[in-house]
Amino acid sequence: MRRGRLLTLVAAVAVLVALLLFPLGTFTPPSSTSGTASTTSASFVVDASAVIASAATHAPAGYTQGSSHQLNPNETGLQSGAYAVFPAQAGSLANMTIIVFDTPKSAQTYFMSVVSNAKGLSGYTDVSSSLASYQHYGLCYGFGEADPFGNGAVATGVCTKGNVYIQVHAVSPSSLLSAERDMSSLVGAAYSGVN
Repeated sequence: MRRGRLLTLVAAVAVLVALLLFPLGTFTPPSSTSGTASTTSASFVVDASAVIASAATHAPAGYTQGSSHQLNPNETGLQSGAYAVFPAQAGSLANMTIIVFDTPKSAQTYFMSVVSNAKGLSGYTDVSSSLASYQHYGLCYGFGEADPFGNGAVATGVCTKGNVYIQVHAVSPSSLLSAERDMSSLVGAAYSGVN
């Protein structure tokens, strides 16, 4: 019974991923976010798949890289995009998405559109504080929600580093704090591959 509810939560996260990854239309960036602008606006010559492969070597204990796929979202300035699933032995599950744009401005514009959509969702809590240690790289925003039936939680973190956009969704069968912790660690693993 508990496993079924966790699968339902994972399915809901998959729908949320689709809604956030492929925003429809053009969005005007909000006047402010919980993130701060990077003092470095460097562009990095990296491939999204290579960032995910590097992140897999720095993933938190128990997480292993599962399937990965190329993305081809219709976004201005896209250079490469990929996502991978990271299952964990304890029943947690994460999805990492990396999109490399041609300029930092394109990555920040995409970030702002995702954050604008996320802030429009009801029932979510701002968990950006769990990403505070990464905000010197660029913009960061986090949001999460505990299952009202007590069957785990989901946390999502979106960040930028120069022209690279990072998004991690983590589903924990235990608590929002656990989902936040795993999400933050996986965001850090992604940053390790952008240099």
